[in-house]
Amino acid sequence: MRNEFIQHPTENVIIEVNKMFSIGDGIISVGIEELKEVISGVENVLLLSGKGSGQNRVSDSIEDAVLHTCATAPGYNLFAAEKVVVQLTYSAQHELTMEEIEGLTQFADMFPSSTRFLWGISKSKSMTSPDVIARIVAANIKLKS
Repeated sequence: MRNEFIQHPTENVIIEVNKMFSIGDGIISVGIEELKEVISGVENVLLLSGKGSGQNRVSDSIEDAVLHTCATAPGYNLFAAEKVVVQLTYSAQHELTMEEIEGLTQFADMFPSSTRFLWGISKSKSMTSPDVIARIVAANIKLKS
């Protein structure tokens, strides 16, 4: 998934994101219905992807994805999104720990309580590195005030 800001996303965007989210075996799956719920009928959608490694690989992957916001959607505030989906993908050879998932919880806490926040975790048999890939879909983000 490439970093992209899309005004008035179509059904094709939902299908493309679903393909990216379906790469690994879903441990906690985000499916087409959840993606439709988040993307259908919105004004805009921000697609972000990041990679993290080391002891804080989940937090680092999310941070890497978030850092693309400025270049991808200049002037917009990711943390004002109405709906957010985060998909974490890791190698089957390098399991995630509950401690690492805390990075996802901290990220969710950065949004207002009114934000609809969904997340999923998938294990990839084709990934061999210990990296974690974070894919973020944020819908109806607002301009910075």
